[in-house]
Amino acid sequence: MNQAFDPHFDDCTWTDAWARIPIIQVVPGVYESFTITSWEMEEADICGQRISLSPPLIVRGLVTPDEELWMSDVPQERLMMFNNAQASRGRVLVGGLGLGLYPQYALPNVSGMVIIEQNAALCEPVEPLVKVAAEAHGVLVDIQIGDVETYLRGEPEMRFDTIFLDTWATLDAAHLPTVNRLRDLAMNHLAEDGRILLWGYRWMVRLFESACEHLLTVDPGERAGWLEAATADRPEVYRLVEPVLDHFAGQAVDDIDAALEWCREYVISVK
Repeated sequence: MNQAFDPHFDDCTWTDAWARIPIIQVVPGVYESFTITSWEMEEADICGQRISLSPPLIVRGLVTPDEELWMSDVPQERLMMFNNAQASRGRVLVGGLGLGLYPQYALPNVSGMVIIEQNAALCEPVEPLVKVAAEAHGVLVDIQIGDVETYLRGEPEMRFDTIFLDTWATLDAAHLPTVNRLRDLAMNHLAEDGRILLWGYRWMVRLFESACEHLLTVDPGERAGWLEAATADRPEVYRLVEPVLDHFAGQAVDDIDAALEWCREYVISVK
């Protein structure tokens, strides 16, 4: 993999530093196409680790009209955004505005920022707080309405030292082909020695590795049936894992670590 992207970078790496940095939160209320809610958390799951929060943490969540929690600033989100922000430098391109966590965490480290956000309604509550934070740090932030994939497919208007992408809704390994395509498009917009960061990438790869491990511990003659049953309602997952089934067809896997290394190399390249 190009040195511009490290597939082993893990934005779930634990640190409590995120908790010591104040953030400006979105104002709760009913907006054009969503509602911003607020609640208090005394405990939280952070990347598989259960922690107590003392004092309790007030968090925000964006809820869609069908009552789906679309995004939030819960502790796991704060940790992951903080870790990506700490790895960011120079002129930054951001795909996805979110609730403004990443820009606020990254501003002390960067010299400028362009944010591409597809949902114009989201800018109403989030853009002002990002601009306030940017002014406090003396950093120019340009928020544009548009599709980041379309932007990345275009000819580079400028080169970026860091490109951070966060446009997929969930940490699901099935997103990896799409994320990999975005990553490769982003390469064309990097400055020399630039870096690409992808929200939750290592998490999604670990999920894929876990699925591979389950598959490869099944008797070779039963794997096809097991995979079909396990992905009956997720055809996109079947398509993603099928090459693993084919590669190890008829083989009993004795060295699971070597097998998972092959799976990892495959999934960080698949598109």
